[in-house]
Amino acid sequence: MTAQHIPEVLPAPPETGTEVAPVAGRPSTAPESVPGRHVQAFGIGALAVVVIPLGFVLWGVRGLELGTAIAGVVGIAVATAAWLADARTPRRWGGWALLAALSAAYVNLALAPLGLVALVAVVVCPLLARVAHQRFTAPGFDLAERDVEVGFEIYRHQSARLRIERDRAVLSLKRMAGGGHVDQAIPLAEVSSAQPGEIVGGDSWPLPGAMAVRLVEGPAVRVVAGKQQWVVNVEDPRLVGAILRRRQSAAWSQRTGPQDLASWHALRKWATAQTTTFRNGKKSQSYRVFRPLVGVFSGVLGLMLLTMQIAGSGAAPSTWLAAAAMLLIGAFFVVSWLRQRTRLAHAELQSLPPNSPSWGDPRPEVAPLTSWRPWA
Repeated sequence: MTAQHIPEVLPAPPETGTEVAPVAGRPSTAPESVPGRHVQAFGIGALAVVVIPLGFVLWGVRGLELGTAIAGVVGIAVATAAWLADARTPRRWGGWALLAALSAAYVNLALAPLGLVALVAVVVCPLLARVAHQRFTAPGFDLAERDVEVGFEIYRHQSARLRIERDRAVLSLKRMAGGGHVDQAIPLAEVSSAQPGEIVGGDSWPLPGAMAVRLVEGPAVRVVAGKQQWVVNVEDPRLVGAILRRRQSAAWSQRTGPQDLASWHALRKWATAQTTTFRNGKKSQSYRVFRPLVGVFSGVLGLMLLTMQIAGSGAAPSTWLAAAAMLLIGAFFVVSWLRQRTRLAHAELQSLPPNSPSWGDPRPEVAPLTSWRPWA
């Protein structure tokens, strides 16, 4: 008796596809490499995270007490260290630039007109970081050799994206009304096929336990990893396939998942709860976006207050208490978010329960959908 998919993940694609002959596809429009990608991206990023915020602090240093100026430098230093540590994830660079700009604006608020001018950096710095992000991830086949996270729109007029990280690829389904949609991920070490191709006519590709991916006529990529399989529209499937194949050869193996169905059900139930905006008429307790934002900004503000107090620039003895409270609040939210994010990332890899059959026909010479045509 062959293994069957459990009802929680249905509907599933057909177990057996149909043989199909490759067709001539269009070539990739991406260049082999983007000249100066690394230098330009990090140069613009440094301008956003370091140079502009630090410039505002140094500009107003004569009007600031020593402890206040040092506090501004400390906030910028924390943002810079976080940016460098998070260099492989350029979509988060805007957040670190915002943190640095807010640190500079905070210590200059009492100075006129510098305080108002410094507020401009709160807008300009994240925008510059966005430009650096776009430059660092500009389409090019040299992205396959880098560990940087790359994002691709997977179908038009929808908010989902395909993210290719160092060791895994993620279908980010985004949060829709009510939430409850857990992103799905595959380990790159298990990728056995990354076929460029096209969709002929409209169709859809089901996802285990989630909404189906709508497919439109046009270029697409088919990815097979272990028992999991995706078919999604992308603008340049040859580039996406090249990145997936190259990173597969250097990817680290991911942790094994639940060993029994009960454990899998518990993990998926927990993950769904973390992505639900409202449950039974009440707000979810997960606060996925709220936790890291409040944690990081509270922690940095507490560290700046503590620096000011140590340097003798604190407004009152109660500043010690305020600094300690902010540091504790920041630590609590950051640690709780890291624990949640780690387990959620593990759950994203477990869209199929243990001992499941393959999700559709994984053979490269057959089409898992009647509308799929691989490119030669």
